[in-house]
Amino acid sequence: MQNVRQLTLGLMAILMTGQQFCLGQLINPDWKILSENNEPARLIDTVFMGKTCVHLTGKTEAIAIRNGPPLKNFRMELDVAGEVMSGVGFRAIDEQNYHFLYFRPGYGNTIEAIQYVPIYNGTLSWVLYNYPIYETTADIKPLTWFHVALEVRNTNMKVFVNNSPSPKMEINLITSDFNRGGILLRSMFGGSYFANVKVRPLPEVLTDWEVSEKFARGKALDISYQMVSKVKSWVSLKPDQADVMNLSRIFKMPDGVAVARHFIPSDEERDRLLHFDFSGKLKVYLNGRELYHYEKQKLDRIFNGTNVISLPLKKGSNELIFITEGDASFFGKGFNAMGRMQHQNWGFIAEIDPL
Repeated sequence: MQNVRQLTLGLMAILMTGQQFCLGQLINPDWKILSENNEPARLIDTVFMGKTCVHLTGKTEAIAIRNGPPLKNFRMELDVAGEVMSGVGFRAIDEQNYHFLYFRPGYGNTIEAIQYVPIYNGTLSWVLYNYPIYETTADIKPLTWFHVALEVRNTNMKVFVNNSPSPKMEINLITSDFNRGGILLRSMFGGSYFANVKVRPLPEVLTDWEVSEKFARGKALDISYQMVSKVKSWVSLKPDQADVMNLSRIFKMPDGVAVARHFIPSDEERDRLLHFDFSGKLKVYLNGRELYHYEKQKLDRIFNGTNVISLPLKKGSNELIFITEGDASFFGKGFNAMGRMQHQNWGFIAEIDPL
């Protein structure tokens, strides 16, 4: 089973796949500490307002960057206390190219308290990306601890402050060449303290699906893997911006049953977790073996990670099959769509744990 990988930067201790490193007087080579002039620096742990933490002065110690392993989707939590500008970089290629989320404690409760910008070749393009989308408010104060939770999935970013139930900022990231990379902490124009940092990789959405033609709905989805051999043609389809494989996009009359196929490469035999949710009915096969079967009728809002099963991958290419039927049987013959009876919700979300 793929180990859940977690980086913990609390007492500046980082846990990664069972190994522990200390970022303090003994700097782990995975981390670089750089000054504002991009010169190597030495970092020493400290205590600020009762929390063991790291102090970046913004000058002799400006950035703490960890280059690996590269992350794409993740949830990060940390405590921050800053003077002027305290930030988190992610999907960093290096110290000059990354996505940057930062906080201005002196502008707490104004629309300039939080800002997101892409950093291209070292440019802090703060006048180009602003409110009402890329800047927003938060209740933060200078040199006072506040808690941040940052969740990044594909092109979406959510930012929670002080355990707020809803995000203070939710945006689509600016398209860039850095879609996967390291994590960094940065302070500018003054000092910042960072404590209790935790980074947890999130599953990655499976893209590049192939979808069959429609088949007639059977009794309780009484269809086996043999259905795959009946497919005459495949249509390429990717999830939409909500990570949903919405099959109604490709069928002029959205009813019936369809087969969706995705191939997962693996360089060795291993187990990986499949996270998924769906509407209607579903069968899941891996390399011809049935792993999941829901034959009732599911008509609930779908969310990332509602269901989890283990995928026993073989070395080489692995065929993942979803046989899916939408919600028509929930309404009997279907829901009236301007004079015709059909599915209204026909689709799924599928993600896999990162390597």
